[in-house]
Amino acid sequence: MPPPKYVFFVDQEKFETEEETRSVRQVLVDFAKEDPTSTTLVEKVGNETIKHTDLDEIIHLKNGMKFVVFHNGPTPAS
Repeated sequence: MPPPKYVFFVDQEKFETEEETRSVRQVLVDFAKEDPTSTTLVEKVGNETIKHTDLDEIIHLKNGMKFVVFHNGPTPAS
């Protein structure tokens, strides 16, 4: 039997992993391709948002989890 896949979204982009747990840093770097020192991972649960500011925090993935990436500080104008 193949291992279960966990499907989650970061900024509406779909990702899959066989790992049940990922650190905040891993989600930002490995999936979102963002710099963890200048971004914050935010989980969307219904109408609530949960900021994950500790990069070493372990997230227990569940299918359909939704995250957005907040850029800290002023974003440079292009």
